[in-house]
Amino acid sequence: MRELADVFGRPRAGQSIVFAGPSGSGKTEVSINFALSLIRQTTLPVTLCDLDVVKPYFRLRDMLRLLTEDEARRLDIIEPERRLLHADIPTFPRNLHALLSSRDTIRVIDVGGNAIGVGAVAQFRETIIASDYRMYIVVNTLRPGMNHADGLKRMLSAIRSSGRLDATGLVANTNLQAETTADDVQRGYDAVKALGDSEGLPVVAVLVSPEYASQVVHRLTPGAAGLVSMIRVFNRILDTVGSQTEF
Repeated sequence: MRELADVFGRPRAGQSIVFAGPSGSGKTEVSINFALSLIRQTTLPVTLCDLDVVKPYFRLRDMLRLLTEDEARRLDIIEPERRLLHADIPTFPRNLHALLSSRDTIRVIDVGGNAIGVGAVAQFRETIIASDYRMYIVVNTLRPGMNHADGLKRMLSAIRSSGRLDATGLVANTNLQAETTADDVQRGYDAVKALGDSEGLPVVAVLVSPEYASQVVHRLTPGAAGLVSMIRVFNRILDTVGSQTEF
């Protein structure tokens, strides 16, 4: 299985990699895993930007306790100022435009999980575009409303129009956590590929976790198996330490 840094292509310093997707798609986990993969594959500074205003009771900063000391040291986390960390309002750091304009770091940006969340980030559109960005849409077809073609098309259209950013590709992250089967992953890939084919977007990755990877990968079609990459599952870990957050 390939490293995420290789799946998405290793960006250069100054570039922004944006992950968007509907609630529960796993975009935050993908963002974190991609940032960690970059740390393993490059010596460039990596900045993880928490721009998700949809779920203010979850912040990327919460993940640091789950990382190794070296991983946490090498990641720079951008989030709302501490006194507003859990405020139920769409708040961003005051100097966010400057942070998004830096040419010294690779930025991995996690944006809101619906049209409102992506729309809130649209105010930084010109700054993101100037950084030579790529935006990937993460899809879990086992989430409500994502199990049919019309729902998938509406989701993609809403994210594109609200954020006013062009999508680069799609990520199939279909799962039921530990209950995921090969059929789930295959059907999810097929649905996301059909969406991509109709919208002119490639499926760049099929994501699985260590919990079920060995039971799944060998049963996928070559098209799906060739795109498989493994990610660490943080939300199940947080569930054991009292988190009430849904990724």
